[in-house]
Amino acid sequence: MLAAFTILAPLMSQAQTPDTLMAVKDNSLNHRMSLYKSGGFLLGGEYTGTGGSIVAEGAGTRLLWYPEKAAFRAGYASGTQWDNASIGDFSIGLGEGNIALGTNSVALGRLCLASGFAAFTMGDQNTASGAASVALGYHSHTNARQGSFVFADRSSVDTVRAGVNHSATWRVSGGFRLFTSSNLSTGVTIQSGASVSNWGQSNAVISTSTGAMLTTAGVWQNTSDVNRKHLFEPVSGEEVLQKLRGLDIQKWSYKVEPDNIRHIGPTAQDFHAAFGLGGDDKTIGTVDADGIALAAVQALDERSIGQAEAIKKLQDENKDLRKRLEDIESRLNNNTAGFPVYLTMLALVLLVGGVLFNKRFHFFPTKK
Repeated sequence: MLAAFTILAPLMSQAQTPDTLMAVKDNSLNHRMSLYKSGGFLLGGEYTGTGGSIVAEGAGTRLLWYPEKAAFRAGYASGTQWDNASIGDFSIGLGEGNIALGTNSVALGRLCLASGFAAFTMGDQNTASGAASVALGYHSHTNARQGSFVFADRSSVDTVRAGVNHSATWRVSGGFRLFTSSNLSTGVTIQSGASVSNWGQSNAVISTSTGAMLTTAGVWQNTSDVNRKHLFEPVSGEEVLQKLRGLDIQKWSYKVEPDNIRHIGPTAQDFHAAFGLGGDDKTIGTVDADGIALAAVQALDERSIGQAEAIKKLQDENKDLRKRLEDIESRLNNNTAGFPVYLTMLALVLLVGGVLFNKRFHFFPTKK
């Protein structure tokens, strides 16, 4: 039993601090409670590790210090939430109907359960059942997954559960925003695409302050705004083709992937040595690879146009030669009636050969 005496400040013993208004000790003079002039108070006790006789159970509003379990409760219990069997060692429960059952667990808010070792929950109707897990928000559940983190917004009554150990699970229907500057001008937004991002991008699942984004259709779009660029230079398509001709393009696999997963392309070192693009020789920017491909296509298109013009010219010349040959054959047929066939053929060969010889060496002028 506690000793039935209260020591007021004017009568307190020399062993007590000067600002003590009241001190309570048990019959063995073990400290149990002190009240100080500052308004502070101290509750003592002994942790037994096996529990003991709890001073109050059942429904009710109370502030409870349970020294045998070194546990603390404050708020309201509608039933057995704060009974001895529902209190974990070194636990804290604050609010309405919260249960902190796990050792070293904390439950704050309304109707939350922290049953895992060193588990923490705060919000409304959450469960932190995994060891060292955290459940926050509304209807979040760590699902006995240790080291997991679950946050659920209040957009649905459905429970959001952790799927694996040591994971973070979020339900944020309005989007997840990560800012990397104090004025909120840089960062990343992850959202459903239904709303415009902080940087003005619509229909984006991932949007960035740089302008790059992943669309709701799964298309990654690089920043290419002319207002973000400077130091423009012309590009020689033929030079690009020449460098591409010497670029080693192979099939390969990443070391962290299974051997059956294959890719094709140059190494970053070879690409950088050939074109000098990008910030280092360890990566290839998709905008640079696309730019090289487009420059090469333009150069090939110019070649195709030139070849088409040359082919058209040859076709016209061939048509002209065919017409001349037909004229010659017609004249021969009209002027060689009665001539032996071999003489006719000889004359024809000589005439055709002369035309071709003149075409090649321009021995005789021709009409334009």
